[in-house]
Amino acid sequence: MKRFIIRTTLVILPVFILLVLVNYFGDAANLFSNNFEMKVAEGLLSGSNVTNVTDYNERLLQKYLITKGKFCPDIVVLGSSRTLELNSSNFPGKTFFNNSVSGATIEDITAIYELYKQNKCAPKSIILGLDPWTLNKNNNQVRWKSLAREYNIFLTELKRDTVQHDESTDKYSQLISPSYFLASFKQLRHSKKPVLIKTVGNKEFTRVKDGSVSYGDDHRNQTLTQIEDKAKEYAAVNNIYSVEKFNELSPDVIFVLENFIAALKRENISVTFFLSPYHPLVYHIFETNDQYKEIRQSEIYYRSLAAKYNIPVLGSFDPQAYGMDGSYFYDGMHCNEKGIQKLLVGYH
Repeated sequence: MKRFIIRTTLVILPVFILLVLVNYFGDAANLFSNNFEMKVAEGLLSGSNVTNVTDYNERLLQKYLITKGKFCPDIVVLGSSRTLELNSSNFPGKTFFNNSVSGATIEDITAIYELYKQNKCAPKSIILGLDPWTLNKNNNQVRWKSLAREYNIFLTELKRDTVQHDESTDKYSQLISPSYFLASFKQLRHSKKPVLIKTVGNKEFTRVKDGSVSYGDDHRNQTLTQIEDKAKEYAAVNNIYSVEKFNELSPDVIFVLENFIAALKRENISVTFFLSPYHPLVYHIFETNDQYKEIRQSEIYYRSLAAKYNIPVLGSFDPQAYGMDGSYFYDGMHCNEKGIQKLLVGYH
């Protein structure tokens, strides 16, 4: 028995060590080094656009941009990837920055605003991207935890219990993750360095100097059939992004959101709600499947909140409200540039 244990250990131990080393040095999502996000931030702040940016900590990037940039934009966008295409060309004559992050939740939105407050550079206007999953307590979004400190500051101001979170525990658990190993192994084989570039509309996905994004050729040159196929894939049964198990509009999120809006109003910050539509095929499912009724209810709530505070609303989760067919989308939930421009008509 003792010999068996020794032999087993001699086999398993090298595999375990290899797993940890590849996950640490390959580090697909840059969990163990902040150098990548800092380099991206430095590139953007120098006035360049940046390509070769995938699998990185978007929240940490926002922290570096705001704290190192020392800029005070007239207009700031806070939202998810569904608002990341809003860019400075949409707002001529104004200083602008897009601080949206993929899968944004109320925690992200309030935490990023806190970064501006701490930097004593609150914007004059905020375009607030609101998604159905913002109100879904079962949205499975955890990336906001990179900004847990800032979110806790906001909760403290509301005299609410802070969230207990040790980011290092989540991070170091990835050292023994087989799925993280696969991504990190690929990363070891391909050098990952941000590439500074002056152009927009490049072959690859690009972070633009105003914080927005420009999608690569693989998105911009899609046919309508390809876009429709992506929408169908997105709308796979019981797997729609962050809106499964959406059983109610979360009272906790509503409390935080309404207090956030009230705080912005007290600071005389202009607010505009931005509701990005879903692809028509996806929204048809929301309309006809009672499982997703809370998505429709979330828009009703957002509009009632806007009416309460006299806040203008751009967009709708329903693409038919703006006469948008599949040609206005990249996939099941992201508008293309033409779609964004249509939604922004009337902004002032």
